[in-house]
Amino acid sequence: MTFRVASRAVLVLSLGIVTALFRFLTLEGIPNDHFLHLTGAQQMLFGEWPTRDFADPGLPLMYAVSAMAQAIGGYTLLSEAVLVAVAFGVAASFTAVAVLQLTSSMPLALGATLLEVAIVPRTYGYPKLLLYAVAFVLFQRYVSRPTLSRLTTMAAWAAIAFLFRHDHGLYIAFGGAITALLASENKVEKVSPRRLAVFVGIVVALLVPYLAYVQVFGGLPIYLRTAIEFSARESARQGRVWPNPFVTDQPAHAVVLYLFHLVPVVAMALLAYRPRDASRLLPLVAVAIPVNFSFMRDPLPTRLPDAVVPAVVLGSWLVWCAWHARRWKAFWVSLSLGGLVVAASSIVVVGSTADQIGRMGLNGQWNEVLDRFNERTAELRARFAEKQIPTHAVAALEQFFSYLDRCTTPSDRLLVAGFMPEIPYFARRPFAGGQSTFVSGYYGSAENQRLVIERLRSQRAPFVLMPNTELAEFNQGFPMVAEYLRTRYAHLTDVRIDDETSIDIQLDRSLTGAIDVATGWPCVR
Repeated sequence: MTFRVASRAVLVLSLGIVTALFRFLTLEGIPNDHFLHLTGAQQMLFGEWPTRDFADPGLPLMYAVSAMAQAIGGYTLLSEAVLVAVAFGVAASFTAVAVLQLTSSMPLALGATLLEVAIVPRTYGYPKLLLYAVAFVLFQRYVSRPTLSRLTTMAAWAAIAFLFRHDHGLYIAFGGAITALLASENKVEKVSPRRLAVFVGIVVALLVPYLAYVQVFGGLPIYLRTAIEFSARESARQGRVWPNPFVTDQPAHAVVLYLFHLVPVVAMALLAYRPRDASRLLPLVAVAIPVNFSFMRDPLPTRLPDAVVPAVVLGSWLVWCAWHARRWKAFWVSLSLGGLVVAASSIVVVGSTADQIGRMGLNGQWNEVLDRFNERTAELRARFAEKQIPTHAVAALEQFFSYLDRCTTPSDRLLVAGFMPEIPYFARRPFAGGQSTFVSGYYGSAENQRLVIERLRSQRAPFVLMPNTELAEFNQGFPMVAEYLRTRYAHLTDVRIDDETSIDIQLDRSLTGAIDVATGWPCVR
């Protein structure tokens, strides 16, 4: 092993370890959106499967990976935190490798990875970094030597991405298809339709078992129709924004938005002068453009970091081109340095990087890392550690959760008639009706409502939790389910969350039992 290879290996490994440690130490409260898939993972541990037993918008592997982490590491937030931190660390390492493949520059690889880390994506966004960083490495690897095994690996990764979330698979498969088409073993063969066909065939073959599973347990037509409705609702609820950086109160966010959109466009334009790089760069551009338009929606502080991988990889190549320009080199170098300064300063603001570093609690003393690591581990192992509780609702319902432990069985279900996916997880109970949340516009068709009611009739679900702030939306969006609940459940108690929000806890009318001394409520075990 040469010194250069060894130094690159050390850089890549170090970036992964430091990133994983940084994300773990800065973790204070997993956001409640993260529980959309974590609660699904819990449902799998109770023996249920997505599509067959509960609604799935297309995240089966995301549930399965978290379920595996919980099964191996224990039923605590620590298992998920380790999974997320390691995923971000691996993504950082692969991002560095992708930049090295394109530029052979260790400083650019280091800089790109640091920007990726500094923007601090939300915990549930780890696939948006990991999947694309690995895909970019696989694209470059195939272009370097287009063999069948490498084509198969690239296709398998596209299939895996599809199972994490379907749009990831589509974007990565599109990039992989262009890679397969453009890569060639000799200068005579400009494009390879045969390899493209093989790539597409492998992807489809790998996804056939999943599609057959969906057909058997849910039916592909309703699955596709529901997925389209879900995507349309997401786009309508969180539309794209184009802020004026000179007027908005978040100028850094606007700068990052436009830079991320600009990078692939400039890269594609530059290929007119560097056509020899087309097989390496066009797949990345082909992925970056739809990723930018799909990921960067309102609210920008949450969504911008999701599109960071294509931006830093392609941006690194643009900087490398500027420094190797044959004409007007001083101008291009100056322009690239200016762009780097603007990008870095804006990303630090978007990611609140200084605040995140402060969360590590090191006070400038790196010898305290082990102490902070142990503190964070203890917090994440605890069920209700103050720093790790995601919402006020969890804290307010702690007495109710203790009551469930005493007076219900672990298989008794909860129905949460609103958007509080964290509640079933902290209750350590499966959700009822095949849905962890009920939000107007999502799974509200008559067919889906009938399926919820059918499931409820066959399940033991002693409690319904009804947030008052979402009651009107629930009644309007799910009228059939709301009517069924009115006939089966009666008011038990109200739990105040804050000045505006309270939760009406309702009990199945048919269930009775001895009175729990601590609460005065019936035990229905």
